[in-house]
Amino acid sequence: MNRVLYSSQATNAGAPDWTQEGAWILACQRGDSVAFNRLVLKWEKPIYNLTLRMLQDREEAAEAAQEVFCSAFKSIGGFRRDAKFSTWIYRIAVNHCITRLRRRPPGAHLSLDDQSPDSPLRGWEPRAESHEEEFMLEERRRRVRLAIGSLPDDQRAVLELKFFQDLTFEEIAGIVQAPLSTIKSRLYAGLAVLKSRLGKIPSKV
Repeated sequence: MNRVLYSSQATNAGAPDWTQEGAWILACQRGDSVAFNRLVLKWEKPIYNLTLRMLQDREEAAEAAQEVFCSAFKSIGGFRRDAKFSTWIYRIAVNHCITRLRRRPPGAHLSLDDQSPDSPLRGWEPRAESHEEEFMLEERRRRVRLAIGSLPDDQRAVLELKFFQDLTFEEIAGIVQAPLSTIKSRLYAGLAVLKSRLGKIPSKV
């Protein structure tokens, strides 16, 4: 496999339909690394955004995203083409992030102050119209990041998939391989923590 070069400045690969994606997957299973790189171009930005929000560290997130695609390349031969590729790649990414989080020493916390306008951590706030509003919004974002970072790994994953990746409960259940009732329980428990720490539930909830 040619090494997958990952950058947080993801290339826009367009939005091919599932038929095109399915053709790439089939080509990958036949050993076509170029087809796999097309899949990387399509999925690298959402996967990097997921790893960044879960790990809250740019360097570690980029490294984790690289590992996700390397793992996907190695196991693409076992992918069932009647399944959804999105479910499969998100499952790999979530598992990688949870593994990394659980390796951290107890009490370890990494916070990320990302000032860029297109930061994936800015998912719950409107754009500021003044310096004062920007200051207030940045403080709000910092509190949201800290609150999310304090959640148990499984709750953090469900909130990420639901509110930032816009997935359904059924899709999330397929990714984390847990019953719907468990997914909803994790979501509501996580939201309860956010509400207690932030004073209200984010507007996208």
